[in-house]
Amino acid sequence: MGITVRHNSKRELMVFFAATFTVSWLLWLPALLIQSRIISIPVSCNFFLRAGSFGPSVSGLILAYAFGGKAELRSLFRSMTDIHIRPKWLLFTFFVLPGVSAVSCLIYWLTGGRLPQPQFELWFVLVAFAYILVLMGPLGEEAGWRGFALKRMLRYVSPIKSALLLGIIWSLWHLPLFFIEGTTQNALAAFGLLPAFSCYLLYTVMISVLITLLSVMDGGSILGSMLFHTMGNLSLGVMPLIFSKSGAVILLLVLSAATAGFTYKHRKIMFYKGEI
Repeated sequence: MGITVRHNSKRELMVFFAATFTVSWLLWLPALLIQSRIISIPVSCNFFLRAGSFGPSVSGLILAYAFGGKAELRSLFRSMTDIHIRPKWLLFTFFVLPGVSAVSCLIYWLTGGRLPQPQFELWFVLVAFAYILVLMGPLGEEAGWRGFALKRMLRYVSPIKSALLLGIIWSLWHLPLFFIEGTTQNALAAFGLLPAFSCYLLYTVMISVLITLLSVMDGGSILGSMLFHTMGNLSLGVMPLIFSKSGAVILLLVLSAATAGFTYKHRKIMFYKGEI
């Protein structure tokens, strides 16, 4: 790939990250001001939280059209709705993170921990899945993070480097949520902002590596990334170990082991330096 194309990809990425942070953080700011009683407007805090979560996908779709025209925009939409995910990677999508959660719960229980109460009943899982998919991040984020950004990062760095860098940026994008009540990030901040963000950073980077592997191995499927993202959030809700210090540590260790295992198994792909 030519130097000009790589330079353009980096420039487009900078525009995307700037737009995404600006849109989301400007929408999350009123939520913080409403909660702090600095402003009073007839719009709920939750509205701004949900609207801000769509910053990555909205920015990605707009910039895909701006930089790639109708062809790239159509390609993004097709990838968001293409249900043809290979069986092997469909199993990966739906069972890796629930498996990590289940193993973590077993270890936590065997070491004397008391399992937390699920955030919703088992019969509610399908409804929760749909709600999380549409309103809790996956739909609002993946067309941007994976559909726009990862696609361009893979043009000049390996999948593992793309995943690590994108995971760090993804974590930083969530930073305002640590100060807004009612978010998972704010609940974690009860353990202290620095340790909470550090652990959240590690978790997000590991998830980024797994989604990158899925995306690369299944032809850049945004739907696959959205479903994987949904299963991650759903798993944390079904058995919220992250709200226990020891439970969170166990979950991070199991997730890190699983991520390292999958990365090693597919090391020829993950460490490949050419364009995927």
